Amino acid sequence: MKNNEVIKVKSRMFFRIWLFLATGGAVIAGVWLVSEAITFESKYALLYLGGGLMAIVYGLITFSMVLPAFTSRGNVIFRIKQGPDGKIFTKKRSVPFAEIKRIYMGRHQYSLKGIFFEDIIIEKNDGKIVRIPTWNIIANPLFFEAVERYMLPHMTEEAKNNWISQFTEIQRSVYLKEFEENPKL
Repeated sequence: MKNNEVIKVKSRMFFRIWLFLATGGAVIAGVWLVSEAITFESKYALLYLGGGLMAIVYGLITFSMVLPAFTSRGNVIFRIKQGPDGKIFTKKRSVPFAEIKRIYMGRHQYSLKGIFFEDIIIEKNDGKIVRIPTWNIIANPLFFEAVERYMLPHMTEEAKNNWISQFTEIQRSVYLKEFEENPKL
């Protein structure tokens, strides 16, 4: 691949379907439970009502959080511009490789969304944190491959060490072998 080529890291349709079932499906199941509860034909009607209301609240909250995943924004999670002057970017955010101190996929502890979904979290050299939402529709190995193949060679030594220290030597050798044999990007 050439320097300055842009690599698109895309979501998987399988994960998008599961995301819809987990969020929108909870609303649908909650509405069904509440409708069954208000008939009072079962001795479990109060349990149906409580469970249905909780499912509706959970489904509406999480579905509103992941709504962008079902739009065109959810097709490509992020892009990588290769090379020494490369960067990782989305439509709204951009971080040059030289400014990355640490990058990982994890839950952001200071947000409600962080309870349910992982983000790509980039700690910059100036102490700022940039979050790229993934809505759990990108597999961790795909993210690992993107970092290993296109970003790591151009990152600072501190960022490289921070990335490599996330994994044991055995874990890293296994997934590097997998990337060589079956590249996804």
